[in-house]
Amino acid sequence: HEAFGEARYGWLVALGLHIAFFMTRRYRLIGFIYALHAIFFLTYVLNFTPKIVHAIEFFWMIVFIIYTFFAIGKKQGYFILVLSFAGMASYFLFGFKENVETLNKFLDPYAVTATIINIFIALLLIAYLVNQFILLSSHSEQKFREANEELQDQNRLIQAQHEEKTIMLKEIHHRVKNNLQVISSLLRLQSHEISEEEARVHFQDAVYRVVAMALIHEKMYQNKNLSQIDLEDYLQSLAEELVRTYGDGKAIEVNVRSNLENLGNDTLVPVALIFNELITNSLKHAFKDKESGEISITLDKLEQTDSFRFIYKDNGNWTKSDRPSSFGLELIATLTEQLDGKVTRTYDNGTRYEFILKNAV
Repeated sequence: HEAFGEARYGWLVALGLHIAFFMTRRYRLIGFIYALHAIFFLTYVLNFTPKIVHAIEFFWMIVFIIYTFFAIGKKQGYFILVLSFAGMASYFLFGFKENVETLNKFLDPYAVTATIINIFIALLLIAYLVNQFILLSSHSEQKFREANEELQDQNRLIQAQHEEKTIMLKEIHHRVKNNLQVISSLLRLQSHEISEEEARVHFQDAVYRVVAMALIHEKMYQNKNLSQIDLEDYLQSLAEELVRTYGDGKAIEVNVRSNLENLGNDTLVPVALIFNELITNSLKHAFKDKESGEISITLDKLEQTDSFRFIYKDNGNWTKSDRPSSFGLELIATLTEQLDGKVTRTYDNGTRYEFILKNAV
């Protein structure tokens, strides 16, 4: 009778919680209340009903632990696990001995049969919950595979579009370089028709300003990363080209060092033109009476800023010009101002320029 009354109470509670679920549709909350009430109820039965066989309660606790972990959440599952362990520990510490002694007096076939049936039902529920977990895991893995395949398809499409744009941009840089080379060739041809030496020199300077920009586009399409080029390699290549043109076979050594990771395209062209003017001036004026010389260039990033330091130094013999300024110096000043920078020039066994320029990445 006692066991029947407890079973009836359990069915009434389950029915009430099902009605509450259908009215509120709050599955997680109702499910957690159901599991929590079940653990308290099973703990009560374990500890305060010594006249029945206590085996089924452990199986039902396992059922509700699995249910809470899989259906409600890990935190709630651990909470139910702790409560279940506390209920079992209380039974074995305080109620087990009394339960065994009582069963020796009152145990009957009906109680054993009911216990076996309850254990069988509990095992069926455990098997059902484990099967549902396996099905859910399989479904989740399938969804994950489908999502991953879709993501890979999108990545392939993006990669193809990126490669297509990269090829197109490289082609643009290649064509711009070719057009600039055509312009420089036309200017060279035009310079042969100029009889005045000074005018022809100015024409030649204009040609190498165009060459400096053409070389930028050549390095761009040769580089894998179109957003940046190897600055040291670019400046070294430009310097060697200028030395071949203006060096008259002299042994002019150019050393370039840079620790700039990235120089923006809007900054690269002005810096290249400044460099072109500086090295052209050195080759024309500083090494006029020398058979060898050295030019050093360093570019260093200024910490905690978006600016960098550009130092140019030669060891040539400079003679002070009577002209207050020249187009080249004016161009250097204009390009420095364009990059929100400043420049200082000093003479110490040659000439030294120090620029502080802003990197417009």
